[in-house]
Order: sequence, then structure tokens, then C-alpha cells
Amino acid sequence: MTGSCGNRTSTEAVCVVSAAISCDAGFLQQIRSLKFHGTVHSIFDRTVNLRCRTNGELYTLATDNVDNAPNTLVTDIASFSKRGLTIGDQVYAEGDRLCVGKNAAIMLQQVHVWRSKLPSYPKDEEILRNHVAAAQSWIEAHGKAGGMKRAAETGNPFEQEMERLLRERSTGLLEALSKGEVSLASHYAIQLIGLGPGLTPSGDDFLVGLFTVMNLTNGPLFKIRHVCEQVVAASADRSNPISCMAIKKAASGQVRESIGEFMHHMIHGSKTEVISSLSRVLDIGSTSGTDIALGLVNGLKLSIERNGR
Repeated sequence: MTGSCGNRTSTEAVCVVSAAISCDAGFLQQIRSLKFHGTVHSIFDRTVNLRCRTNGELYTLATDNVDNAPNTLVTDIASFSKRGLTIGDQVYAEGDRLCVGKNAAIMLQQVHVWRSKLPSYPKDEEILRNHVAAAQSWIEAHGKAGGMKRAAETGNPFEQEMERLLRERSTGLLEALSKGEVSLASHYAIQLIGLGPGLTPSGDDFLVGLFTVMNLTNGPLFKIRHVCEQVVAASADRSNPISCMAIKKAASGQVRESIGEFMHHMIHGSKTEVISSLSRVLDIGSTSGTDIALGLVNGLKLSIERNGR
């Protein structure tokens, strides 16, 4: 589909027009109020990240096979790799569309509004306790090693040291939270940020999962969830912007759809639904899904233990 972008006529530039499928409510509000102005920050096959000039946050344009997430607009685009976009391209809202670069626009007329939602912590933990055990076994059998999950084969000295630090700091964090030692918990959490390989380091992904659990209303960790915001405030420069944004959103209980569905099924679903939704989480990235899942499951285990005292 082609047309004109912005005020350009069709003789000046041919505009490739795509359709929005769904969009995070906050992002959509910015676009429709014509307040979104930014630039292209990074380009991948399935996502394009945008830096907003107004608040400095990263926003994401995603292909049709990526799940909903905070600050994310899912489109009918199959791939961004050959769309002619370059880092630094201007991005702005105009009417009911988002213009990206000189020759691309995303129309918003039929867009579905999405909101991140987490369940409340259950009063009866019996189902949750059984599901935590099932999820832990599934991760042990099907999770990807190399991050928070220990690899069966010993790697090189660098990988061994990275694994040791991830294990030491995550264990210290969980123990500090178990004892209600907020300052020590913050210390260990900050030390996890940026630790591990990949675009979203394993330590970061583990925190995304753990912070999600800490934001379950009525949960045993809910009263000390301010730890999450403290960690975000103290560690903005310790990892890359994409990973930091995921941590920032999780710190306020905003997570991608697959994580929210997994949490819902852990509390309200059947074992079959738990495994199905967990498999979707494990499919995120290389080891990212496994690292996130371990943060979720360890956070839920800790919650059950704290309630049992």
C-alpha cells in the first residue's frame, strides 16, 4: 500500500503505509495527542526501537509475530530488515498515523488497545504451590542454559566466572528479600544489572521476572516493591537502554503479554495452561526467556516461603 507521507505529495516521495494491529495504551495516547516526537534508535528484523524526545524512553515498533508489550506498537509488517529505515530517522505523529523516516507510515484506525495486566496474589496458595513445582521442573528440562540456568558442560574461564557471579548475586538477592533486608537486596540487584551476555543480559532478565512478582497486589513482596524503583534509579547506566527499559517497566508491574499470561495461569489456570504459557516465555530471545522465567518462579517460591512463616 502506498500514499503520501506527512505533507509530501506522491511525486516527492512514495510512502509505504502499514497498519497497526495493537498498541500499548500509553504509547497510543501519545501518538493520538500528537505528542510523540523522536528518532529511530535501533533496527532489528522483528523490532525497531524509537527514542522519544519528550521523556527519553524507548518505544518499539514490532512485527506481527511479536507479542504485546509496554511502549510497543505491533504492526502488520513481516520484517523491518528491508524497509529502508536508518538510525536517526525522524519519527512523529500526524493525524491518525505515525510517520517513520521519509517514506513509511503506520495507520492507527483499526488498532486494538492493549494494557499490561498482572493478577493479584492468591489467598489460597495450594494451586500456586503445585504450579511452581511444575514450572520449575519444566524449566530444568526445557530451559536454555548459558545464563541463569547452569550449563551442563563447563565453559571457558570467563563463562565460568560469569556463571558464578550470576548465581552468587541472585542467591544473595533472594536471601536478602527473604529476610526483609531492603538495602542489601538493592545492593545485590544493582550488581546483577548488566551481568551476562546478549542484548538483554541474564541478570537483567532475571530482575524483570523477579520485579514482576514483587508487583503482584496483595503478595508477600508487594510492600517492599519500592526496592524495584530504587534499583532502577541507581542503575540507569549499568546496562544497555533496551534492557534498562524492560527493567524500568517491570519495576512498576508493566510486562509483555506472554509474561502476564503465564502469571495469570500460574494463579488461576490449569497445569496444561501453565506449561503452554511458560513455553511461550521460554521462547523469548536466546536465554532471555529462561532467565525471565527463573526470576518469576524464584520470586513466587520466595513469596510462598514468606507467607509460610
